[in-house]
Amino acid sequence: MIMSVPSETRHERLHLRLSPSDDGLIRAAAQTENLSLTEFVIRAARASATQALAERDHVVLDPATWDQLDARVGRRGRHNPRVAKLFSRPVSLGD
Repeated sequence: MIMSVPSETRHERLHLRLSPSDDGLIRAAAQTENLSLTEFVIRAARASATQALAERDHVVLDPATWDQLDARVGRRGRHNPRVAKLFSRPVSLGD
């Protein structure tokens, strides 16, 4: 769970327009969790934002596409003498 840094001071404001039913739902949930409305909304928004950004780092493929990718990645590459020579040279770490 990602939480805000305790020493971080909040200066920014976010203004929202809510329907009465959304407002009631959010307030009831915050009360149930024994959180202020602000803390509840921040936690929920942070969790949603984290998930949305994390989903950009993951790719979901259907089985047929996965099989094609797996077959292509699993193939042995062709030998490139120039690349082989490059990787066979000793590494200089600089003194």
